Amino acid sequence: MVLTAALLLSISGCVPSSYATNAAKCGSNDAPPLQYEHIVVIMNENRTWNTVGGVGFKDPYMPFLHDAATGCNVFSKWAETNTTQNSLNQYIGLTSGVSNTSTVDDCSPGARCRSTDNNIFRQVRVSGGTARNFVEGARSGCSAAGNVAKHVPAMYFYGTYTDESGPHNDHDFCDTEVRPLTEFDVNNLPTFAMLTPNQCNNGHDCLNASVDTWAHDQIQPILDSAAYAAGKTAVVVVYDEDRPVPNLIIAPTATSGVNSASGASHAALLKAWEQMLALPIMDQPAVTNAVSLRDLAHI
Repeated sequence: MVLTAALLLSISGCVPSSYATNAAKCGSNDAPPLQYEHIVVIMNENRTWNTVGGVGFKDPYMPFLHDAATGCNVFSKWAETNTTQNSLNQYIGLTSGVSNTSTVDDCSPGARCRSTDNNIFRQVRVSGGTARNFVEGARSGCSAAGNVAKHVPAMYFYGTYTDESGPHNDHDFCDTEVRPLTEFDVNNLPTFAMLTPNQCNNGHDCLNASVDTWAHDQIQPILDSAAYAAGKTAVVVVYDEDRPVPNLIIAPTATSGVNSASGASHAALLKAWEQMLALPIMDQPAVTNAVSLRDLAHI
């Protein structure tokens, strides 16, 4: 029988010493690619740097994320979308650049709780790429069953737009773009993938050890993949709120260690995704005025 790290922890009460190092997966002096082929984002919940052991995930129960943070890039200062709001507003802000007054108080998607703004899912789709929001626990498209809708931002976009193929509504693509996590395939990565763990694995209801084990199980296969070795795949781990928001940027050219520069934020991360995927920068003040994480992190 193969025991997971989390099960070993529960049996022994001991802290795992380490996972396979990721130090060699970042820190290249090569120039970052002009355009990335894949970005994978893992969303976690409700921590500050202090509650993960300090800047760089120093909690001894987070050996994988700590190792990755040592070899790759973390920002010590990171701001969420809206300090007065809960999860949903942060997720919508991260993916659209807007602190939306309709997506507040963790409401469920519907006529009174939606965003009609441009968003990263639409941008990728219109550019000809594939955008996916993979949901742990879901068994069908456009579903948060087994999870919570407020952590699945692609379910809330209902904006209309017209492209070369005619008029569209973002929600028409919900079944295609909101998919069960079981469909996530490191050998067939989308252009942009956001992974929504369940309420335990994102840290909402469970301890840091569960978050770290789940992150290892999802991220390590990506780092070991041909897509990552090709140099045009990046992985981002970010929490939703409670500044300074813990964060981690893994890419072959990402600088190693703690970056103390000011200006890192959800809006700056959205801008970085757009730059990395050669997409237009959204016409939203929070995004257009954001610093370039691409420059600061050498990605």
